[in-house]
Amino acid sequence: MVAERTQGEDTAGSGIVLASYGRGVLVQSDEAGPEPATVRCSLKGRKQRIVCGDRVTWLNRRADDGASVESIAPRRNLIERIDLRGRAEPVAANIDRLAVVVAPEPAPDWFLVDRYWAGGQLKDVATLLIVNKADLGTGAMQPDLETYRRLGLPCLEVAAHTGDGLEALRAALEGSVTLLVGQSGVGKSSIVNALAPAAAAQTAELTRDAEGRHTTTTARWYRLGADTAIIDAPGVRDFAPPASLVRAAERGFLEVHAAGVDCRFNDCRHMEEPGCAVRSAVLTGSIAQRRYESYRRLFRLYEKLAP
Repeated sequence: MVAERTQGEDTAGSGIVLASYGRGVLVQSDEAGPEPATVRCSLKGRKQRIVCGDRVTWLNRRADDGASVESIAPRRNLIERIDLRGRAEPVAANIDRLAVVVAPEPAPDWFLVDRYWAGGQLKDVATLLIVNKADLGTGAMQPDLETYRRLGLPCLEVAAHTGDGLEALRAALEGSVTLLVGQSGVGKSSIVNALAPAAAAQTAELTRDAEGRHTTTTARWYRLGADTAIIDAPGVRDFAPPASLVRAAERGFLEVHAAGVDCRFNDCRHMEEPGCAVRSAVLTGSIAQRRYESYRRLFRLYEKLAP
């Protein structure tokens, strides 16, 4: 179970946000100890937006009802997704790696994988592809996996149910904060439970608010070691990174970006323009047709959302 600090005296401190729930967050204190203490904190004002992975300072005044977040440290990065209205919605902060989980069942949505990887590329965050449920057979997935491997995306095959491949995965995650993402049903929770045996109990605590009611969180932090953690993000049907950079769709697809330097026009969109080196690379097989279609879909989405 998650240890929780009693709040009967003036206390202050700093720590990492484990989860957010409504107008509050659960913070793991930086204080040394056999089991890090946690503090439930309220947020000050509607504009204070905090996500899992944020580093914050908190203050618990005796006269107040409980602790509150005083400040948020500058973020190294922030992973965001576009919501239904096209607005940027934060997922998690201060991560070292994005780990996209797929499985033989449900059938992989490779377009979703492409968008997650594009999101990592746009934020200069390393990305890893985890194939879970490998015991069910991954033969049908190998052509797409080989495409990613040729592009330099590391791919690990594991079976959380049997334990196969978990030691290699644990070694790959060592010394970093990794955000686990993917479509629903791929077994992210099984991976979390296999890597962090106390995760089930922690989840029960992290999703319970100050009144004991269970709530929905955007993401949950699990400590695997002194300098290792995983953040489990809820499964999704779709994902798109915000277009905060010029030509964001192109930059999110490294092979498109690399081939684009040889296009006839500097502002080539790689759609229908003459002399497009990207489309020529697709015709010759240097760029996978499905990856190119994935690029086109993201480009059109950004074009639609452009002011």
